[in-house]
Amino acid sequence: MKAYKSILFIIILFSFISNNTFADKRDSVIAIANDTTNILFYYEDNAFSKAELHYVDTTLHNSHRYSVKYNAYDIAANTHFVGGPLKNLYFTGLSPQYSVGENALGKLYYRSIEMPYYKNVKTPYSEVFYTMATAEENYLKGILAAKASKRLYYGMNFNVETTSGLMTNSQVQNAHFRGIVGFEALNQRYGYNLEYIYNKMKFGENGGIISEFDVDSIEQNQQLLAVNLNEAYNLTKSNYFAFNQYLNIGKTATDSTNHHFLGKLYLNTTYSSKARLYNDKNWDSTYYQNAYIDSIQSFDSLAITDFEMDLGITNFYPEKHQYFVFNFGMAYNYKMYYNGEKDFFFNYASPHGDIILDFHKFILEGGARYQIKIPNGHSIDIGANDLNMYGRMKFPLAKNFNLDVGLFMDLESPEVKSYSIYSNHYKWENNFNKQKHLEINSHLDYRGYKLEGTIHTISDFVYFDNNLTPQQYNQSFQVITAKFKKELHIKNVGTHFTLIYQKSSNNEVVRLPSFVANGNFFFSLPIFKGALVLHPGIDVTYLTAYNGYGYNPALMQFYSYEGTELKEQVYIDLYLNIRIKRARVFIKYQNAASMIGNYNYFLVKGYPQQAATFKFGLSWRFID
Repeated sequence: MKAYKSILFIIILFSFISNNTFADKRDSVIAIANDTTNILFYYEDNAFSKAELHYVDTTLHNSHRYSVKYNAYDIAANTHFVGGPLKNLYFTGLSPQYSVGENALGKLYYRSIEMPYYKNVKTPYSEVFYTMATAEENYLKGILAAKASKRLYYGMNFNVETTSGLMTNSQVQNAHFRGIVGFEALNQRYGYNLEYIYNKMKFGENGGIISEFDVDSIEQNQQLLAVNLNEAYNLTKSNYFAFNQYLNIGKTATDSTNHHFLGKLYLNTTYSSKARLYNDKNWDSTYYQNAYIDSIQSFDSLAITDFEMDLGITNFYPEKHQYFVFNFGMAYNYKMYYNGEKDFFFNYASPHGDIILDFHKFILEGGARYQIKIPNGHSIDIGANDLNMYGRMKFPLAKNFNLDVGLFMDLESPEVKSYSIYSNHYKWENNFNKQKHLEINSHLDYRGYKLEGTIHTISDFVYFDNNLTPQQYNQSFQVITAKFKKELHIKNVGTHFTLIYQKSSNNEVVRLPSFVANGNFFFSLPIFKGALVLHPGIDVTYLTAYNGYGYNPALMQFYSYEGTELKEQVYIDLYLNIRIKRARVFIKYQNAASMIGNYNYFLVKGYPQQAATFKFGLSWRFID
């Protein structure tokens, strides 16, 4: 707890300093409603599609959804109650190529393209959040975003998840940190930003419980459940550094004029290193069939080093509307992959380009990236001639009725570890064809009713079969997804609901629950002239039965598990959210339905979901 107190003190101290020193209420923070605030920021992977006003949600109806699993996913399966591997059960496409296993960590893992850039936040914003369920489960996160002056901005994000083991060998010790600082020269000619991201994730791997029939529904001590592995753990570490700089083209600003922006040259330089260690001091031969290195213990590792330089020219300027925007560049990549036995080296040159036509009501955009492999004697056949293309069109069909149609095409090599790996329990050398992915999607928005539909057509898909062996399905199959969302508010009563339908034409390689529904029903009761707000509610999630996945600790990989149909499930969370000015508190009774009938809450084979549990959380936000 000393570490928590130290971090809390530092964040609160920074918050008060930035709030009292750099407050400027004229820009960036715009009141939309009594309890909602807008702050202008954008994401790196979406910056080209215009800087957007993103909501910093200060409402109460989602306060109890504090974790990544519930915040970042409509439906996801997890192996640990807090901070472990998870699987998105809403299909979105192919996995990234270069991974040591962190793909299984999803959005728990800090990635630069998923972190916001708070360049335009002139009004400081910060938040500290802490929650606990039992003495063993803790979750702490914080954020700080501020602009120290007209030319200097900075931001910081962190997450810490810990448990001492709610089941046998399921302890978690995770830490994530991201810091960014940006500067623009006085004459607005030159600017740069520096970014650093650190991830350390260590969690026990018990391989799941041996018999799901041992789990009953009522107040069972889950430490007594027999598990497959008692001493195994995974440790993943990563460091990411970025130095991005740009030179604006146009008339230089003076004391009385702004810079006349015509475009900019940019040079983005990044370096990252990530490694994963799997350690099992006394592995079970009934769980792992092979021992290629050591018959007593496992000590396996994978590592990837990545260096990239991207030189280009663009006229994108997020602070103003532009009818025509372009971005053209050439990236150079150097990568090293260690497969557990030897190193492989890769060099790529990747020309890329994007354009956008924006006439307010009608927007047309498209782009492409082509990857050229530079041959050498120490690489495997991955990445040569990979191609990604996309096109998207947005336009209004009628008043308050907007349509967005997109087409995406990917011709990509599979994940690198499916080509080559050498560990104590698994080894292979493969030569796969490229995966082909065609996605057609559309989004309809009418007065807050949101409907999206996607058709994925995939061929040569690489997946892990029941024997934990990567296989390529050479034929074509389709995945269809549809999602409907709506928020309804009538005075002090409200509901937010989501309906999902999805269908895979091949349930062996892609397994999905066909129907998912979530409804969050709540009542808002302001008292003491609104100084105190009580917000009781019920959050219900339902999903149909489906053929589930297994999870393998040594590979940190979800795989197609034969002969298992996971039953339909209903999750009910009862909660009371409380707001006192900018402090928010929640009390939640999670998965209350597990107290009724037989326990069947499994989203991954052998890994029970957390049973009925009281949770308490507190957050404090500063926007001044």
